[in-house]
Amino acid sequence: MNALCKEKSPYLLQHADNPVDWHPWTEESLLKAKHLDRPIFLSVGYSTCHWCHVMAKESFENPIVAQLLNSFFIPIKVDREERPDIDQFYMEFVQAFTGQGGWPMNVWLTPNLEPFFGGTYFPLESKWGKPGFVDILKKIAELWQYNRSLLEQQGQEIFHKMREVIQSSFEPKSPPNLAIASRKAVEQLWGSFDRTHGGFSPSPKFPRPSLFYFLFRAGSLADFSEDYKKKSLQMALYSLQKMSGGGIHDQLEGGFHRYSVDEKWRLPHFEKMLYDQATLGLSYLDAYQATDDPLFKDTFESLVEYLLSHLHHPSGGFYSAEDADSLNASGQEEEGAYYLWTFQELQQTLEPIVGKDRSKILAHFFGATEQGNLPGGLISEEALAKKNILLMEKPLSDLAHELGISLEEAREIVLKAKEGLKKERLKRSKPFLDDKIICAWNGYTLSALAKAYMVIGDGRLINEAKKTATFLLENLWDPSSKTLYRIYRNGRGTPGFSSDYASLALSMLHLFEADQDEKWLSLAKLFQELLEEKFVDPYRHNYMVEAVEISAKSIQTREEYDGAEPATLSLAAHSLLKLYTLTGEEKWRKRLEELFSYAWPILERFPTALPYLLGVYCEYRAPLVEIILVGEKKNEETKRLFHSLSKLLIPNRLLVVLDPQEKLPSLLKSPDFYTTLTRHYEGLPLIYICTNGQCHLAQTERDKALEILKPFAVLFPEKSYQPI
Repeated sequence: MNALCKEKSPYLLQHADNPVDWHPWTEESLLKAKHLDRPIFLSVGYSTCHWCHVMAKESFENPIVAQLLNSFFIPIKVDREERPDIDQFYMEFVQAFTGQGGWPMNVWLTPNLEPFFGGTYFPLESKWGKPGFVDILKKIAELWQYNRSLLEQQGQEIFHKMREVIQSSFEPKSPPNLAIASRKAVEQLWGSFDRTHGGFSPSPKFPRPSLFYFLFRAGSLADFSEDYKKKSLQMALYSLQKMSGGGIHDQLEGGFHRYSVDEKWRLPHFEKMLYDQATLGLSYLDAYQATDDPLFKDTFESLVEYLLSHLHHPSGGFYSAEDADSLNASGQEEEGAYYLWTFQELQQTLEPIVGKDRSKILAHFFGATEQGNLPGGLISEEALAKKNILLMEKPLSDLAHELGISLEEAREIVLKAKEGLKKERLKRSKPFLDDKIICAWNGYTLSALAKAYMVIGDGRLINEAKKTATFLLENLWDPSSKTLYRIYRNGRGTPGFSSDYASLALSMLHLFEADQDEKWLSLAKLFQELLEEKFVDPYRHNYMVEAVEISAKSIQTREEYDGAEPATLSLAAHSLLKLYTLTGEEKWRKRLEELFSYAWPILERFPTALPYLLGVYCEYRAPLVEIILVGEKKNEETKRLFHSLSKLLIPNRLLVVLDPQEKLPSLLKSPDFYTTLTRHYEGLPLIYICTNGQCHLAQTERDKALEILKPFAVLFPEKSYQPI
């Protein structure tokens, strides 16, 4: 056992039995490198990463590798989900050094933390054009002993340049104009859009929900032509439709895998991350609001079932991920073993459910073949050659026609078949569960649950949202020191980063909208204020990843890209807009415009770098639509109206419920106006809609209110989403 046995991170604990003398990233470990005058070997990954497991088995369990690392280096292991600051800083080096990034990330540092060599996965011995890990270790050990000054000079130069970039600021070429950036972003996305399979790149394909968030809101810009608006919606809707039918979507238990290895969304990289479920969940809700298509609603609801059945902590909160690997029938670890089927396995499982003749037809309907349906040339393990991933790419009408039955009967057969396959699959060895609870990721999930309650009206969703909020506040928030923590696993872990504060602030705003309890608005305001107080960048208007007083003493990083997760900058902008809309406080609007101005030089050069932020800008520029529902919150008619009014996707919308039996929220703007509205209440709920500085007459009928609102909503009435 090495020093990692005392850590809480499941990823670090996975390496506690390695013969490598791993150290955690601590002051003591860093001082040891200086004292022994050895370079640091820094290895960063996460517990559900397939290639991290491969390298661990090949190299870190190898006694020759262990001897080299223990004799000539100080080996340090870092969980990227626990320390995103370290991961981000050295990933920037690896991407600049090699032209690509990913995990595991392996970097060699001087004792002063200056990187001089790095990469991602290294095979034990040279293959695939990659140098062997043992050869690299021997060469670096030799250079450190005989030509150390070369490595130190290289490290110092790189480190200095990285710090220069962090402390510098972009000079804009023209005055800030995010409308132009939004138009260019749509043009760039349209140019890279896959009109056959959806998505915005060749293989591998990553969902990147921030793009969908922007595209659903781009149409609200008055500067956009109808053609631009239509293209924006088509790109989002068609991509989400194709993903829902692909192998990246778990057709039996719901939820999405991390990304697709091929361009058709068929062969996934099998790990399932909480942040993907939450952010894609919000995308599918947007799609359902814009189209009323049950496909998007069903996809979201199956995703929620996955969250509650696989990632849910009994006391509230959600675990971080499930592994790509699991044990196959022979007891060997294999990527995707839990999810894949031979054609024979499918037939044998389906036969008792639908009969022998229909079992083969159903298996083909799910995209399976006797030879396997995984894309050739992309399979890294021989055992996967004849396996199938379940797909839902064919229309139900094809199955109905082939079986000579009605569409409704075909739907029932598919549901029965999926339930039977799910029951059989649950007998298999499940993937490893990373059971740490990450604040930021739970914030995204809380936002998705709160919004879903508003749109769908399932009371279970708001109960789970409040339960999650309570869990986070009880376990990750210390009100005495005003400190938020990032990780919960057998107690609190690392202090929170800027993304944790930003995500929780935004989720509390979403929860306030759904629950209409002022305590959530008060907490949102507090977390946003702490974000501004602790993390504002001294060189720019952006936010540091770590608190400023900590960043000044260590590695400085900031996020300027909406990747798998939105950047703190984008999350904060969303919160600032909502706080301004709800409270009317000018300080929130001014801070929001500062962020827009700061982002302009980035967006001027790279329009798709911050699509979530551009989505917030589109909302900010859209006309404010204020919906004030006056009625008793426990009244069933009030609830029915609340969900009906929430179902429309209106970019810049304020929805407030004023209960005449309760004290009005003190933090909301226009208290006198709101008080006046409640005086007109006579037992029936009243709907007030205010736009462009004017309020319509009170409405009591849902349909009339919706007619007033529809001109402000994002709607796509066409049946086909594929661009011609």
